[in-house]
Amino acid sequence: MNSSDFDLNLLLAFEALWLERHVTRAGSRLNVGQATMSNMLKRLRKQCGDPLFVRAGGGMVPTPCAQALAQAILPALDTIKNRLAHPDQFNPRSSDRSFTLLMSDISQFLVLPRLSVRLNELAPHVSLRVGKVQRSEYRMLLESGDADLAIGHLHELQTGFYQQGLFNDHHVCVAGRKFRPRDRQALTQEEYLAGRHLVVSSSKTDEFIDQLLARQGLMRDVALEVPSYLVLSEILRDSSFIVTVSSVIALSLCGAGEIGYSRLPFAVPPINVRQFWHSRNHVDPANQWLRRQVLELNLESHVHRER
Repeated sequence: MNSSDFDLNLLLAFEALWLERHVTRAGSRLNVGQATMSNMLKRLRKQCGDPLFVRAGGGMVPTPCAQALAQAILPALDTIKNRLAHPDQFNPRSSDRSFTLLMSDISQFLVLPRLSVRLNELAPHVSLRVGKVQRSEYRMLLESGDADLAIGHLHELQTGFYQQGLFNDHHVCVAGRKFRPRDRQALTQEEYLAGRHLVVSSSKTDEFIDQLLARQGLMRDVALEVPSYLVLSEILRDSSFIVTVSSVIALSLCGAGEIGYSRLPFAVPPINVRQFWHSRNHVDPANQWLRRQVLELNLESHVHRER
């Protein structure tokens, strides 16, 4: 038998014949006439190279070949029917699912600590992985299913994806301990532009700020560029550099109280942090559960409480 030429529709005919052991009753089970059922049996015999069911005592009995086929075919059909009738539900307590998240810096600071605690309580075997990729790749990874969810202020995903708002934030500037402005709470534009700036190459914030200033014919003096936020607090503790970040990140940097932050001296659009997912995952129970956990972190209240 050439399996590539096998008509899979005949598997249901085989199941009906196995259960009923009678052509007419098997046809009734499939809502087809006796002639159609007889033709399906004929095709089954031809493709399998075996009579499969032979007449005996007013009915039909399976041949050894049919008995062997039944051991494989019937459980497979039962599995498919059960899966269609009862789609998989996600059980966080027992699942060992691994989720891949794509996250901006601000979402890593605010979301990850709270989400990891929540998942440790509700889904002890579930794991999270934060993809370390360029934001230009986010769209492709969500579309392919290699990533489950993206969280951040992500202009790249504003079209073609489901999205849900999580919290709003704004940009501020954090000045090193040795920086001496006239008023730390209200840095002037002259002070901001005259200062020496520390930028993070992996962040979109500095690129955005430079573009905003360039439209006004202005430019910052960038003195130091680092690859991540990890070293910012150490550098700012003993320097006069200025770094522009979201208020969520600023609060983390200023936690020890040795450095402070102030409002930016020019208007900047707010940061709208949202979660994004592709239509392929929209009705997936596991993805729905993860999105619900992120939403129930109630991040907006945390942002307002910490400011």
